[in-house]
Amino acid sequence: MVARPGRMQSATTAGEIDPSLHDRWELKYFSTGLRRAENVQIIPQGGFTLRDGLRDIGQVDASAERICPFEASDGSSYDLVFSHLSCAVWGLASQLDTFSTGISAEMMREFTTAQQLDTMLLFHNDLKTQRIRIRAADDWQLDDLPYEGLPNYDYGAVYTNGVPAKWSVEFIGLSPAAVAGPDQFRIYVSRDGGNPLATSWIDFSADMTVLATRIQNALLNNFYISAGLVTASVSGSPSGNRVRVTFSGAGNITHDWNLVGMTNRGTVDPVKVDEGDGATLPEIWEIEFNGLSASGATTGGSVFILTVSNQDTQSIAYRGDMTSLAGAINDAISDLPNVNPGITVTSPSAARIDITFTGAGNEGDGWAISSRVVNKADAAVLAFKETPGVPPGEPLISAERGFPHCGAFYGQRLLVGGFKSLPNAWMMSKVGDYYNFDQRLTEANGPALIPMDVPGGERIERIVPNRNLLIFTTKAEYWLAERALSKTSAPNHVQSSRNGTRRGVPIVENEGTAVYIHANGDVLGEFRYTDVEGNFVSTDISLLAPHLVNNVKDQALRRSAGATSGNLNALIQDDGQARLITVLREQEVTAFTRMVTAGTPIAVAVNGRNEMSWIVQRSDARRLERFEYGLLLDGALSFTFGVATSTIAGLERFNGQEVWAIAHDDVFGPFDVTGGEIDLPVAVEAVTVGTWSPPVVDTLPLPRTVGPNTVLRRRARIHSVVLSLINTTSIALGVNGKPPRDLDLLRYGAPADVPELQAAFTGEIKIRGLTGYEDDPFVRITQIRPGRMTVRSVTIEAAL
Repeated sequence: MVARPGRMQSATTAGEIDPSLHDRWELKYFSTGLRRAENVQIIPQGGFTLRDGLRDIGQVDASAERICPFEASDGSSYDLVFSHLSCAVWGLASQLDTFSTGISAEMMREFTTAQQLDTMLLFHNDLKTQRIRIRAADDWQLDDLPYEGLPNYDYGAVYTNGVPAKWSVEFIGLSPAAVAGPDQFRIYVSRDGGNPLATSWIDFSADMTVLATRIQNALLNNFYISAGLVTASVSGSPSGNRVRVTFSGAGNITHDWNLVGMTNRGTVDPVKVDEGDGATLPEIWEIEFNGLSASGATTGGSVFILTVSNQDTQSIAYRGDMTSLAGAINDAISDLPNVNPGITVTSPSAARIDITFTGAGNEGDGWAISSRVVNKADAAVLAFKETPGVPPGEPLISAERGFPHCGAFYGQRLLVGGFKSLPNAWMMSKVGDYYNFDQRLTEANGPALIPMDVPGGERIERIVPNRNLLIFTTKAEYWLAERALSKTSAPNHVQSSRNGTRRGVPIVENEGTAVYIHANGDVLGEFRYTDVEGNFVSTDISLLAPHLVNNVKDQALRRSAGATSGNLNALIQDDGQARLITVLREQEVTAFTRMVTAGTPIAVAVNGRNEMSWIVQRSDARRLERFEYGLLLDGALSFTFGVATSTIAGLERFNGQEVWAIAHDDVFGPFDVTGGEIDLPVAVEAVTVGTWSPPVVDTLPLPRTVGPNTVLRRRARIHSVVLSLINTTSIALGVNGKPPRDLDLLRYGAPADVPELQAAFTGEIKIRGLTGYEDDPFVRITQIRPGRMTVRSVTIEAAL
């Protein structure tokens, strides 16, 4: 048959894509996608290869459901396998220790951890936070986290245990105002147009009767005035500030009088109200007083201002009477908008005032007092806290109120949050003192309780250290604008998206981003900071393969293990199906594949050695297994013998199953295990035995476009396929709906006496003359027997 131009697919970096996209030939990712990808890993540079095999490490408890990696301060790494009320510590190849925990089977899917150096913390709303510490590889200890100084919180009950904050203020070098005498005035008296004569200075009195007597005495001492003069207060005057002078008496009645007042402050205004007749009726004058004070003016006193939690009082005049000063300070502070009524101000000693923040609404320790003297440079007012305030309430966490759901170590602090009775709040410890949450420490490095301003029903699920601190809740994703945490400034929670994260599913880091499962369990999201927007942005990275993400319960991410591999993200769903995702986001590689094995994956994690560990329910028991590069089998056990043998015993865990064996780089099988044994056709000194699940890769439909927006749909036939292979020892091909058949990789001139796995093929395999018609023909690449396989590209020639 004459070759025709074919469609080459040299990249599969979109992985398996959703069936709804199979007709989207114009889609950017269509040319790099697959119809099905099973038991393979996508190579970012192009093509695909077999996924790693699973090496059996050992049997775990039948209730084991979680793996948590532990990386000690000396660089050693362990897998902590949690089962009902127990934890087993696994090292490189064996179990090292076990200890009891408070994690029950009901808590297993929801508990979270925080680990730093030689300590791991276990969090759950119904469990008092527990602490795991490593003493040696085979010596692990667990105890309750020793919280110190837990704050009280008002949950709405009636409390009597509050302690009001008390501050003391001392006055140094301040002086009270000097009080002058009463205002004074004098009256100039003239008679019959003569020269005026002044009275002596007269002390003003607000009592007009007293003042009238003082005026009369002063006037009678005047040379012009004779006995018989009468003065009296003017009753019924509008202002009540007049004194009447009646010039009665034989020596006064015949004269014409004139009065002029003079004073040091205010006004003294004499006014003639009756002329008299110069014979029998006397002249009458009224003197009006305005602006004079009987108490006198104050001069020279110190004035100060108190600042209460950033609010300034009005100016306060210092006075020597401490009781009077306490009253003035009470009035000034009570007038502030941030202080509620009920404070207590007393003076325990000279030059000292105590301010106690009693009264409803003034509870707690959120008060700070400072002061400044306004008009005296060599004086000072010193304010200091005498008693820290303790708000009334009950401990934030307790057996009755529950415990935090999550935590993290960040900025030399321990952060805990998602409290059972206060789910939208988090709390930070003192810097460098991870278990100290005493809020009486007021410095910037002190502890603080931070309630988030979020809608009701939203609870904190995860606190994630990143470029900025990230907080994931049941409904949204937030980041803190400030990188450094401070007790003295409230953190700014910036909401970036409203997806929420699924409870119990870890959040993993990939290329500086946080990868999380949405609250619905059906979307894999990425939370990434972008300089363009100056914000964290959440994107759906499972958009092309939503059919492969359903009710995810666990995830882990392994960093790239070589120059030709990307990061590998593993997901496990509630139904036990597993997914592998090759992720290299900077190169737009997000390739989903399926993982199938002869068992049910239960949990997955990646330890400090960058090993991906799995708990797998096999037919005999739950097993701890790890991915191993180049291993072709699952649940693999390796044996070595001093004398070559063909009978392989010790396989009881495989009874009734089909297994394969690899020895001396040759592949043998399949074998049905009975009595815990299999018989090989040759004697071997070393062998690896395990189950095998073949890879399956199906290509997408071939585009049927024949012109712009024009397609031709009819039954078609793929007649030729060209496979470009690298280091491949086994491959099978199926097209046009026919079963796959094994391809012969031996070529003329190749050595025939080398072991199978050493006779790898690299190059192109051309398969011509393929028969059969299909409505939707595609190529299936798989294997009939275990072997290495790496496909660089696939070229399809078809009659459409």
